[in-house]
Amino acid sequence: MKNRYVTMAVMFGLLVVGATVLSTSDYPPPPNIRITTIPELNNEEQVFICPTDSNIIIANWRDFRLGYRQIGVGRSTDGGLTWSDSLINKPHMQHFGWDSKQSDPTMTVDRLGNFYMSALDYDGFGFSGLSTISFYKSTDKGLSWTGPVPAMWTGDPDIFEDKQFITVDRTGGPYDGNLFCSWTRFPNPDRIVFVRSINGGASFEDTVVVGPQQTSTGCGEYVIDAGQFSIPLVTSNGDVHVFWQGYALDSSENCTGTMTIKHVVSSDGGQSFSHEDTVLSVSGYTTADGGIATYSQPVADADITGGPFDGNAYITFTNTGPEDAGNGDVDFVRSTDNCVTWSERITINDDANSGAIDNFHPWLIVNQEGVIVVVFYDQRFDAPSYYRFDMLAAYSFDGGLTFTSNHRISEVSSAPYDLMSEPGDKPWQLDRNGLAAPVPAGTRAGLIGEYIGVSAFHDKINAVWTDSRDGNSEIYTANWYLPLLEPRLAGPTGGSIQEPTLLFEWSTSWKHNQDHYRLELSTSASFDENLVTWELDTNFYESPSQLADGTYYWRVKVFDNVSMDNSEYSEVWTFTVDETPPEQPVLLLPEDQSMTGNSTPLFDWTESAKRGTPVSYTLLVSTDPAVTAGPATHEYSGLDVSELVVPDPLADGVPTYWKVIAEDGAANSSTSATFTVTYVEFVCGDINGDGQEVIDISDLVWLVDYMFNEGPEPPQMLAADMNASGGIIDIADLVYLVDHMFNGGPGPVCL
Repeated sequence: MKNRYVTMAVMFGLLVVGATVLSTSDYPPPPNIRITTIPELNNEEQVFICPTDSNIIIANWRDFRLGYRQIGVGRSTDGGLTWSDSLINKPHMQHFGWDSKQSDPTMTVDRLGNFYMSALDYDGFGFSGLSTISFYKSTDKGLSWTGPVPAMWTGDPDIFEDKQFITVDRTGGPYDGNLFCSWTRFPNPDRIVFVRSINGGASFEDTVVVGPQQTSTGCGEYVIDAGQFSIPLVTSNGDVHVFWQGYALDSSENCTGTMTIKHVVSSDGGQSFSHEDTVLSVSGYTTADGGIATYSQPVADADITGGPFDGNAYITFTNTGPEDAGNGDVDFVRSTDNCVTWSERITINDDANSGAIDNFHPWLIVNQEGVIVVVFYDQRFDAPSYYRFDMLAAYSFDGGLTFTSNHRISEVSSAPYDLMSEPGDKPWQLDRNGLAAPVPAGTRAGLIGEYIGVSAFHDKINAVWTDSRDGNSEIYTANWYLPLLEPRLAGPTGGSIQEPTLLFEWSTSWKHNQDHYRLELSTSASFDENLVTWELDTNFYESPSQLADGTYYWRVKVFDNVSMDNSEYSEVWTFTVDETPPEQPVLLLPEDQSMTGNSTPLFDWTESAKRGTPVSYTLLVSTDPAVTAGPATHEYSGLDVSELVVPDPLADGVPTYWKVIAEDGAANSSTSATFTVTYVEFVCGDINGDGQEVIDISDLVWLVDYMFNEGPEPPQMLAADMNASGGIIDIADLVYLVDHMFNGGPGPVCL
């Protein structure tokens, strides 16, 4: 563990409650560059920086310039500043000929700088034609390409191959250079298919079904979705993993289950695989504002750097959980044991209004130092409708434990309704928010496609995305270096009430063992009063001594120990320390050891003063002298006034014990003394105890005899308290009774 250095200035104390505000980093976006040159529908892009010459960057995308799906290719020789733009559209470069269709472009590069592209090649759509997965290879850094080489060929027009993603072994191990591909084979029941090449893409071995057909006796003839959106991954020990989004059945007897991310692993270079297991449950197929189809596609990469996080595997995905009010977040999990177990998911996007904002289509890469780079779409800059979207990035320097503040990459927001769906035609419909959205373009696959791309070479990053700023969907790119962003605060959460000794936490904002942080704490939002500063080389700090009650403001700045650069300050968060309990309640009514004839009396006590923090009360009423939780005790909690007429009747003739607990918002509490009251069932005015509700001369005689002739007490003294004076029997009660009996005065009102 790193050492901690502390410099103290002044100690402090005061009181108020603040609120958390989250927002994007103010670090400026990098220059945006358009790659595509022909105004048509373009989307689903990938990109890789050449590992042997970082000036060479290759991108590909789905391109409609010919009116039907083709594969566009961009090449930059100056680090991404300028680009060529072309198609793989020669007859010999397409498996089914000149006018066949190509879609779903993906890309990878081996550690020697050989680039590989794959595409879905087909001569029809759906199940009306032939399809295959084709591969192309460049050994001259994207200057020329050979292919297509089919990864498989069924020759079956009833089978349709879809959504292939590829990777290559770069570990330097026994399978280094092997090429791996996984995809979905339709029709339903879907299955996940895998294939490998051990000769650099010159040919491919037989396919392996890694996500087999799902069956369930409880589903009858219902077809179960076995999965879609698979992605292969090679971890640092050379194991090959495949992840996909698929439905997991609870049992074979019941046709119930959840959408999940599934996983298999091969320890023999992709020749055989384990039985599938489940990583976690996800939302699956969802929709972002603007009619954008979103998915919980697992986007995965692994740390193969040999550094401190070597062996880690990472997955990011779109998830729409119940906590998001129907809007998507970009979530993340990691594994440190070769994908056997996974962390709890964390959210990468840091928008302040995630319940109204969709975040979706993430892509992830790990650079040569183990830094995780994630890019994704986000709608936060389009308040209040949150309809237009931007591309953002976030970085993890600690192996996926934390992510930085989000960094805006696109300079201009894109609108879904500006994306072309048909040539020269933009039919409109209303989405769920009543906003204009293009009608889905069917086989032209309009809107923004299903994925984007990012690549990194050490500190240099390049990303590609679909952008509508020019009136329809173009491929845009940006190049930048890892920024030193202001820290992303994690806790104590803004506005919360904390213990006097507490843990400050924030994201790691720079490289392992090169980062240095300044934590500032003050009783002033401007940090000009009672300032305490800690200089730290950790992204957490536990305050060494108790803080006095009061409101505090805190912020953090990060320093690069190598370049001596520093970030802006983080956002300012505030919290309140409150260790003072409310005043002890004083019980008023019913008086201690009193009796009542009312089975649901008023319980009354004093208010408990507490400056700045609301106090609530809990009234405990019990036949148990200990007044503890249990069947003998009624608990009335959450009371915001200091009295209550209890709804539950007291037991007749049994002493009832009661007390009040006062609690503030910081869970500080104080408890009153315990009083007793006994409810006795009687008829008010039945002084002689004959049980008759009619008050007659015999009751008057009994009262006179008791008061003036030392006669016996009434069987129930409370029944003789005509005027409800608290159980005191005196001349006033006699006058009250005579007035009622002979003058038509009011009836008795005993307690």
